[in-house]
Amino acid sequence: MASFDVLVDSVSDMPLDIRQEYDIDYFANEFYTGDKRYTASLDWNQISAHDFYESLRKGVRYKTTQVPEKTMTEKLRSHLSANRDVIYIACSSALSASVKSAYEIRDRLKSEFPDRKVVCVDALNCGMAQGMMAVECAKMRDAGKTVEEAEEWVESNKLFYNQCNTFETLSYLKEAGKITASSAFFGNLFAVKPIIISDTKGQNLAVAKVKGRKSSFTEIADRVSNYIVSPEKQTIWLGHADCFFDAEELEMELKKKIPSATIKKYVVGSIIGASAGPGTLVVNYFGKSKAEQMI
Repeated sequence: MASFDVLVDSVSDMPLDIRQEYDIDYFANEFYTGDKRYTASLDWNQISAHDFYESLRKGVRYKTTQVPEKTMTEKLRSHLSANRDVIYIACSSALSASVKSAYEIRDRLKSEFPDRKVVCVDALNCGMAQGMMAVECAKMRDAGKTVEEAEEWVESNKLFYNQCNTFETLSYLKEAGKITASSAFFGNLFAVKPIIISDTKGQNLAVAKVKGRKSSFTEIADRVSNYIVSPEKQTIWLGHADCFFDAEELEMELKKKIPSATIKKYVVGSIIGASAGPGTLVVNYFGKSKAEQMI
């Protein structure tokens, strides 16, 4: 009987040890500057994370792409040829067109693999929140569940995967077109730090503004402690964009508020990092529905 494979994309930021432990594969996005093009490897094969963020600090700006059609087609064909169904937990359609491409490629491959099923899930999220969903699907696969059962579960639960972000500077978001120039100018001038979540449509939503970097850590810890569900049974994933010591400080704030939680840190990948910039911090956790945070 065919089982299924679990895939994500580069936006998931999934560390190698987690991908290996749960046998999760990924489609690689790309990023580029001038005529220099990179594969957005989750293992930083072409450029180290530190060098990537240092180049941003020095003024280099990168543009990012969705998963290239050829890359996605070849990888999907490889998994289907092994007599495996596939579930793809994709970056939010509000942030990337990769999931739309996946729908189209899936339909084109139906005649080639009529007995196989490809499920494409719009995660309505990005980063390790995507990865957390993929891990649950992998656990279901390993427990003998079908790809249809995994699809049903993740579609029913994806709004409970939460993400909360803060930024060292707003300049990168401004250059990426995520906020206005005036918002970035006055935000940086007065050290205003927006607290941004992923909303029910998979878009970025500012839910608070605080003054000062340390205040943003307290605000995030308070927010996570208010919305997290069963912290003793899950891992909180804390991502940092080349700001390890700030991540440790935020981790301490989280532990004060949620002493029973397990917290693991990872480096924010190149696709998110290109828009968010060095110094970005993001907390991913399973909690109450995102709809409750928008009230």
